[in-house]
Amino acid sequence: MPITLQISHPDRMIVGILRGVVTGEDLDKFTAEIVAAGAGRYRKIIDVIGLASGLAPDDLAAYSARMHAAPPTLERGPIALVANQETGALSQLFAQLMGDDRPVRVFRSIHAAREWLQSNTSVP
Repeated sequence: MPITLQISHPDRMIVGILRGVVTGEDLDKFTAEIVAAGAGRYRKIIDVIGLASGLAPDDLAAYSARMHAAPPTLERGPIALVANQETGALSQLFAQLMGDDRPVRVFRSIHAAREWLQSNTSVP
């Protein structure tokens, strides 16, 4: 799978790294792993700097629609996307699509992303 997932239960933190070609199906599998681990409410750093292709705006819109259709009982934690020049526009679109029910921001460094997540007090 082109997405690497690391979950730290003591820190209530998830780090996902997307590399190469990632599809909407890959995003669904990634999300299913998070839900299965009981970590949906955790803070998330999603590094998309190595994302090559595979996801189009329509794919993100469809993924967002699936996430918004999920039962409201599923807790959703904040997301910090780490992007570069090539992946920034797609990351901003993702933030706009997903931001209705959780805080989502795009950063240029993992350090800034981690700082923002650590200051976000919405995680129980």
